Amino acid sequence: VFTTATIIIAFIAWGVSNPDSVSTVSSTAYSWAMSNAAWLLNLVMALGLFVMLFLAFSRFGHIPLGTDADKPEFSRFSWIAMMFGAGIGVGIFFFGPSEPLAYFLSPPPNTVEAGTPEALHQAMAQSHFHWGLSIWALYSLVGGALAYSTYRRGRPSLISSVFRPLLGTRHAEGPAARVIDILAIIATLFGTAATLGLSALQIGRGVEIISGVGPLANNAILMIIGLLGVAFIISAVSGVARGIRYLSNINISLTLGLIAFVFIFGPSLFLLNLIPSGIMTYLDELLPMMGKSLSWGEDTLEFQGWWTAFYWAWWIAWTPFVGMFIARISRGRTLREFALVTIAVPSFILILAFTIFGGAAIHFHREGVQTFDGTADNEQVLFALFDQLPLNTLTPFILVTVLAIFFVTSADSASVVMGTMSSQGNPAPKKMVIVFWGA
Repeated sequence: VFTTATIIIAFIAWGVSNPDSVSTVSSTAYSWAMSNAAWLLNLVMALGLFVMLFLAFSRFGHIPLGTDADKPEFSRFSWIAMMFGAGIGVGIFFFGPSEPLAYFLSPPPNTVEAGTPEALHQAMAQSHFHWGLSIWALYSLVGGALAYSTYRRGRPSLISSVFRPLLGTRHAEGPAARVIDILAIIATLFGTAATLGLSALQIGRGVEIISGVGPLANNAILMIIGLLGVAFIISAVSGVARGIRYLSNINISLTLGLIAFVFIFGPSLFLLNLIPSGIMTYLDELLPMMGKSLSWGEDTLEFQGWWTAFYWAWWIAWTPFVGMFIARISRGRTLREFALVTIAVPSFILILAFTIFGGAAIHFHREGVQTFDGTADNEQVLFALFDQLPLNTLTPFILVTVLAIFFVTSADSASVVMGTMSSQGNPAPKKMVIVFWGA
């Protein structure tokens, strides 16, 4: 704990004392990574999907993630709700309406002409590519490996435990294993921080709309983060079976309700046609999209840097956290059930959400509604979408509630996981350790 905490606090101190320096170093590192390692990100995401589908349908699929006597701890609904709440966070609302609209107005290089029916379906396919099968397969890969290592083999619940066959028994608790676990905590912390930052911006926009006070200052955003910080720390120390499970069940119910609301009161016939068309275009374009890299030219590289590679890096940073969390809640499931459900169900919900939210936003753009002209930011598009529908005086309150719960569920899950990783794999770490990581 001490080593990891020292590294992280030193970085935060650097950022507070000299943000320009951090910005310069980060930008340089990011540009180098996009030019030299974007191919590796694409390869990792593709391998995750192919490996997990192979395992699910192979003779290994019957292996239980636990002892032969273990039974699942949670109902299937709660299980799916918790993996969904931990694995996605606020992104479904932050990017759901705005990302497909952005691709419709400015398609990926070397694809289709903007504003055409082809651009509509390409926008759906590209959004599904970033939020669908690939990311959940990667979560499943890490989660399945951890669940097998921990509950079947009896090893500590640590990322380094998965590497024990490679490291060898002698080095299983040596410096290399410690470096793996330190990197896992750092990735979890900063990957979660990115999501919480987006959540705070989105919630801040909702508070502006509800209160009518105009743009919020940074101090007000910090107060929102502080209040939600207290909430998620309380939830985290109450444990997975209570706080996180209850909030996740509420959240998935509200999220599905809002998706159904836009479908019913939005352009229903248009969306009904777009759902299967978008899914088929996504499946048709899946392999070509996986192959896009520097060889396609500088424009493609720039697009990857803004979108695809950004997402891949973000999802990979989340894999230690989400993988360990879904391993924790999946004990007793078979590898086949674990792989197929974790890949298929959250992917389908997200594809549905992005098609309905994004399709409705594109429809309103075609209708000439000014807010959907491509100049609005991500936060604006979400609230502008619901402003075009019935009950628009009530929906901002519901949206802010859902966003707040997403903030809390992502952060409290991450706090528990970081507590476990910094406590030699203890699934019930000390409450003060959880509070430290939450803070």
